[in-house]
Amino acid sequence: MNMITHHPLAGGIFSDLNRFVNHALESEADARCRRDEHARAECSDLESITDDADGWKLRLELPGYRKDEVMLSVDDDFLKIVAETDDDERGFLGKKERRVRISDDVDAENIKAQLENGILYLEIPRKVKEAPRSIVIT
Repeated sequence: MNMITHHPLAGGIFSDLNRFVNHALESEADARCRRDEHARAECSDLESITDDADGWKLRLELPGYRKDEVMLSVDDDFLKIVAETDDDERGFLGKKERRVRISDDVDAENIKAQLENGILYLEIPRKVKEAPRSIVIT
């Protein structure tokens, strides 16, 4: 499963960028989806991931879940997304869980999430790098 949209130039820096983003955002499930043809049917809930200088934007389908039934947490190097309902009338939804590996470049304190019409939108910002500074020799 490819994690970002391919640029028309299919080599050099773009290949390196694809590998970096794929590694930074690849979950255990994504790796399984890429390796195992039978697991690919379960992988369709992650609709898109885009990458720019500011960070990543993810779009995850969670039809039928309400905002209060979706929990997000960051632990170690993973963003964990859990959607679960106890409503008997919607019991068929059950529990969905997704762990997405995040890199050291992610500003975990400023991740934003919005659930709208069964779609979870995540904005995952990059850490702001400090500007180079001079060191005075004494």
